[in-house]
Amino acid sequence: MTRRRTVLALAGSTLAGLAGCATDSGSNPSDETPDTTPTQTPTATPTETPDGSSGENTGDQSDRSEEANSGMTAQVAPSTASYLAGAVSVEEFEYQRQENTSQPISEFPEAFADAVREARDGGFQTDDPSEELLAALDEITKPRTRIRWSEPVVELDGNAYVVEPHLPVLELRLGEELLKEYDESRTVSSEGEFEHEEVESLVRRIGWDGHPDEVEAFLDEYDYVEDERGVSRIVVERHNWEPPYRIELREFTEEDRWGQEIHDAKALDDALREFLDSVVASGTGIGTPPLVTDEVPASYFETLAPDDRGGKRPLVRVDGTVYRVHVVEGTHEAMPVTLTAEPAEPTADGLARFRLQVTVTDDKPEAVVAPGEPVELHSGIGLPTALWIEHGDESHLLDSDRYEVPVASEDGGKSWSLDVEDPGMEEVAVSEELSVSDELTATYVVPGTVPAGSYTLSGSFGALWLENPDDYNQTQGVYPFEVELTLTEP
Repeated sequence: MTRRRTVLALAGSTLAGLAGCATDSGSNPSDETPDTTPTQTPTATPTETPDGSSGENTGDQSDRSEEANSGMTAQVAPSTASYLAGAVSVEEFEYQRQENTSQPISEFPEAFADAVREARDGGFQTDDPSEELLAALDEITKPRTRIRWSEPVVELDGNAYVVEPHLPVLELRLGEELLKEYDESRTVSSEGEFEHEEVESLVRRIGWDGHPDEVEAFLDEYDYVEDERGVSRIVVERHNWEPPYRIELREFTEEDRWGQEIHDAKALDDALREFLDSVVASGTGIGTPPLVTDEVPASYFETLAPDDRGGKRPLVRVDGTVYRVHVVEGTHEAMPVTLTAEPAEPTADGLARFRLQVTVTDDKPEAVVAPGEPVELHSGIGLPTALWIEHGDESHLLDSDRYEVPVASEDGGKSWSLDVEDPGMEEVAVSEELSVSDELTATYVVPGTVPAGSYTLSGSFGALWLENPDDYNQTQGVYPFEVELTLTEP
């Protein structure tokens, strides 16, 4: 069903993964945490001059030339990687919007609040719930946009409780299948006019608990709803339809707060725990990008991946901190792009350079782009990716002429860091639309503090495109890769 294909969202921690990372060739990224903290007192923002120098920065130019590795050349060889992995603390701003929080009991309708107090003090049970209580429950559990209703969380006398109402609920939703054959006389348009507000609300936002009398009458007459996507069957589920009816309370937990199970890394097998440690150690923010790898333990997919449904990435507690973990498989062959790399002439200051080039193509058998439609590339900091290189105990940002987030230098233009403290998603997200046969080229400058040798740089970018001009949902792909970089002295 192409019209209902869900686009894999690259928000949150995944966008951090689009930034790229690097390690010494043969080193284990889980051994240490790179220090890529943005500088607090930048002295200059490097800009490339026509002669290929890194621009005018503070500090004596002659001293800088003597200290830098003059005339270093770069050889580069790109290769694809199977997975992009990352982790972000759930306490970070982007995920705080997804948490469940308690509300004071005084903010709930009186009929509901009285029933909750009764449930707390000795239990609530009835064979005939009042209309006021049912109406209050309907009001409380109306679904928010894109979020199905969940159990209310109340704060009562300083304690937070999850309220579990075992009251009659009529749940309606549309079936997943778009139907080709159906009874038109029992089909209603989602844009039609309805006599009762409850029925109109139900059809406009199918899945809400409508008032039973009017809704039951509606269901006696209609079985299908037609919207802009097509015709689907109305699926009816009746919960707690027979008495006695109850309201129960339980303590509000951390798993309730985030709406899903939290896996403790200590309880996982050794291979999976070590993998998660390496993902967390590789960085949990924009300036410390996540891991690109060809190897993910099978136990990840057996233990954690089943949680990854509907955009819910698994939650894992590592050393007391809860992280939202993602492991995304690359879709290189299904993406209408190619990636190449080539060396470039050193800067006038003697700093090694190389180029990455992304080309939009329609030559791949598995990649289809609708005629005349663009392909949107997206990443963090700059396209096609930001790159870091690790040497010793330090991680260094490579400069690029494609960065859209300011970078700064404190050593006269030999090395750089992001000139933004704790950047958020909105500050670093970049994108650009290209047509078939268009090319996007970025030139990277290797820090002069990095000696000759071989290094593995990792990066990633995403792409969005339409396969069918009549399909309003875009197809999305993720392109994780590595670049083998060899620096040679003259």
